This record gives sequence, structure tokens and C-alpha cells, in this order.
Amino acid sequence: MFCRVVRVLIAICCCSVAGAQPAPADPGGIAGIVLDAANTPIRRAIVTLSTVEASPQDAVAWTNADGRFSFGHVPAGRYQLRVNKDGYQAGVYGTANPRAPAGIINLAAGTFRNNFVFHLQGMSSISGVVLDDDGEPVGGVQVKALRPGFKRRQRGFLPGPAAMTDPTGRYRFNGIAPGHYAVAVAGMYSGVRRINAEVAAGEAPQRYVYGLQYYPGSDRADSAAVLEVQPGQEIPSIDFRLVARPAASLHGKIILPMEAASATSVSVNIVYEDLASEMNFGAAASPPAYAFGFEQLPSGSYILIAQASVEGKVFRGTEHVTIGPERLDGVEIALEPGVDLAGHVTVEGPDAEKYSGGSVALFPGDGVPWNALLPRAPVNKDGSFKIAGVPPGVWDIDVTPIPRGGYLKSMRLGDEDVLTQDMTINASTEAELKIVLATQAATVEGNVVQGDEPARGVVLLAPEEKFRHVLSFYRFAATDEKGHFEIKNAPAGRYQLFAFDELEQPAVEDPEFLKPFESAGIAVTLREGVNDSQTLSRVSTAVAAVPKREEQPQTAGPSGRGPW
Repeated sequence: MFCRVVRVLIAICCCSVAGAQPAPADPGGIAGIVLDAANTPIRRAIVTLSTVEASPQDAVAWTNADGRFSFGHVPAGRYQLRVNKDGYQAGVYGTANPRAPAGIINLAAGTFRNNFVFHLQGMSSISGVVLDDDGEPVGGVQVKALRPGFKRRQRGFLPGPAAMTDPTGRYRFNGIAPGHYAVAVAGMYSGVRRINAEVAAGEAPQRYVYGLQYYPGSDRADSAAVLEVQPGQEIPSIDFRLVARPAASLHGKIILPMEAASATSVSVNIVYEDLASEMNFGAAASPPAYAFGFEQLPSGSYILIAQASVEGKVFRGTEHVTIGPERLDGVEIALEPGVDLAGHVTVEGPDAEKYSGGSVALFPGDGVPWNALLPRAPVNKDGSFKIAGVPPGVWDIDVTPIPRGGYLKSMRLGDEDVLTQDMTINASTEAELKIVLATQAATVEGNVVQGDEPARGVVLLAPEEKFRHVLSFYRFAATDEKGHFEIKNAPAGRYQLFAFDELEQPAVEDPEFLKPFESAGIAVTLREGVNDSQTLSRVSTAVAAVPKREEQPQTAGPSGRGPW
């Protein structure tokens, strides 16, 4: 007995033409079974049958108690088949990897195919226990799974899943995607209860904090172990032993410009400089002294960013500080006025004269919340613009609109390339921001083969080595069933072309991802417009030389057992 079938959008229509009623083609059918890795049938898995069209249509069925599914009255055509079930990785016909392009089912009229078998892998997980330096469980602390990647164009870790420890100190990341992860405990968000042996009269007791710790026990991101998580793999015993250290405090004041009698909306944010921690606290600073303070901080390096409104204009100031295990007083942050950032937008290429207007906007690139209208200016007919009162800081640039079929060719602040590097504004900035748009981007097409046969896959266009950190330069394209691909809207320049059996966009955020495949790439220099066709040999991402987890000494748990 097959399961109940729900059909959505796939239908057989008999249309009248000049009064005639043509005979419909004989319908066919598709059926199969869904099993787990141990060949046990999976009940209530969702099976989706999709047409292969520009706008696919879907039919949905659920597996019965025997794991079986069936689609009846299916017209002849080309289809794809996918399976989903909570707690399992998705299954896709034609590939063992759900991230690879799906296979194509060519169904002839009147044909019933019942030989489709799916083996679903369980979801991957990372788990462990967090203990204090006495071996007691630490509940209610945050554990993070971080992905290697570029943040502000620097190598580090990017945010990933987060979990909280339970009262027994245990945590678990369920259903994480296969890939590479570092695991860290962010213990700085809660204080540590510690009995002080002796406290002098009138003195406040010493406070303690855990700080940030990476597996297998380092407070530095560059010493973190990178775990390789395979599909369906469970990685247990990623355990932590936190060490409580004396908490530090920081106190200071904001220095207003000499000409300012007062300020409003005065605030200061403190950012932990470890890129993976995402520790960002804010505090208000009130007149007349505009003093601020932060308590219970772990030792480390921080950035202080102050912001205020002075006579309707936004002022900003930054200060880098290093805090040891003691109180740091007397920190001063001087507010600096914004500058008027002038510039020009130039359009190059065919029909460039038809492009006019648009705007240039700035977005804060330091990760600190922005409490005012974003700096923005319209582009005049002659291409000029002026953004008034840009406060000091790191800024990302957005230009709209980009010409249809074109690309952002260059951005320079004076002699500095701010398309591929950060744009930093300070009170002495006088250079113009020069932006060049092109109306015609590069296009490249070709074919992917495995041996002498066409192969399905994912094609990656990666910039030359010195620009690998610029994620906006990457382009992706999936091949069709004949192995053909086409990439459009690419900036002109030097690249490498790769063809993989499967690939997800976040993979290129890992600075090490492409290193094992460098010899498999084809070097190309793309010019604006149509470029020469390319033939690529498909490689498997499974052949990458990935760092393996080293065995670490295990800490005994309560039961005694052993990141664009």
C-alpha cells in the first residue's frame, strides 16, 4: 500500500482548440522508498517531485510506515526528486550529496518507474561539557560554533550556531551543516561566584570572570582547533575547563569639542577585539562630566567608540585600550567632527551616456550600532556628490543603481583602493571618493566534463590570490544536465575557474578552502563583454586536505567520564 499523495500544481489539462479535444498522452508514475543509514524505513518523510523548467512546478507526497512513496498520473517530461525529514540531511536524486546539483529524471509517456531509493544521513552534531576549575558544571553559559572565514578582510572566525549549557554544564549543536568549525565558550557574559578569603573593611570584594576560551583550552583565536564535521557525524567530548580570573573594570569620560557647550545622545560602545567573540556592550555618558564605566570585563584588548550629537551633527571618537586584571581609570575619548566627503561617479562603456542619477550611501563597518541617519547623498547629473558630516570611522560604500548588465569597476579615496580595502575616515580626510561604474560586465561560458563525458556540477569563478578576501568578486553557476554553464556580471580582471561536484557559497569564506584545489583551476583573464569558452574538469570537494582533529586530553565530567 503506497502512501497518500498530495499533488500541487502538476496537473493534466485537456484544452479545447477550435472545438477539438485531443487525446491526452498516457500518464506515467514515479515511486520509491526512503531509508535511513541502517536501511530502516523512514515514515512521514516529505518527497517533492519538481518539473525542470524556468518556473518549476511541484508535487508533494509523504512516505508511509514502510518508507514508500508514489506519484501517479505523471505526464511525460523531465523531473527532479528530493526528500526532506526533520533530523536528517536532505536527499536528492542523482547525487549522494544534497548540496550537489540534482539529477534529471526523463520520464517517457506511460512509463511507471518505481526504483528510486533514498538513504538519508542523520544530521551532524558537536557536543561536550563545560566545567569550572574545580570540576563543577557551569550552566547557562554560551557556546559558539565558529566558521573560519574573512571578517573585515582579515582571517578569523565567522559567527555560526550557538547553544547554552544546561544545569549539568552540557551543550549540544544539533543539525549543523558539514564543514569546519572552531568551538568557543563565551563565559564573559556572566559573573563567577567565588568566596573571597579575606576582604578589608570598606573594600568591595574581588569579582571574577571566565572570559573567552577556544577548544582545546586557549584564549587566542589563532590557537583554536578546527574540527572537520562530516555528513551525519557526531563529534562528542569537545569539553572545556574554564578558569576564573579577576575581573577588570574601565572608567573614563568623553571629551567634547572645544566649541561645543553640550551634547545629546552621548553613548560609548566597548568592543572586544577578538573577532570571534562579538562582545559589544554599550553605556550612556551623562553631563556634565560625560563619564562612563564598564565592570566585570575579562582582560584583553578593546576598542572604545563614542558617539554624540553636537548641535545636530554627529561626532565620533575611538580609543584602543588594553585591560589587565585591575581597574583602569582616566580613559579619555575625544570626539571628532565629521567631514564633508566629496566625490564623483563616472560611468564607462557602451551607452554610458544613458546612465544618470543614483546615490552613494555609507554604512558603518566597525560593527557598532549606528544611532543616526546613515550618511547619504544623491549623485548629480554631472556625476558629483557630497556627503555632509561623515564621522570618523570605518565605512562601507553602497552605490545604486549599478547599470543593468554592468558592475562596480573601482572605488578610490585619493590614492587608496577602497573597493578591496577598508575606507577609514578621520578629521583630516580631504581626498575625493572617485567611483567608476561600467555598463558591460564580463561574461564567460563553457562546459564541465568528467573524463570524456559531460558532468553536472557547480562552477566557481574566484579572483586572483591577492583579492581572495574580496567576496564580492566571486561568482557561482550551476551546470545544466549537459554540463554547460554561464557566468554573467563579473568584474573584468584575472581569475581562476573551478568546477566542483558540489559547492555552497559559504565555503569560499574559509580562507583555506581553495588551497587543495589550486592546481585544478584554470587561469583566465576576463575582459568586459563575452569571453572565450572554457572546458573544465570536475573535481570533488571530498579530496580536500582538511585539518584533522587532534586527540586532546579529556577532562573528567561530573560522572567521572572523560565564522563577504
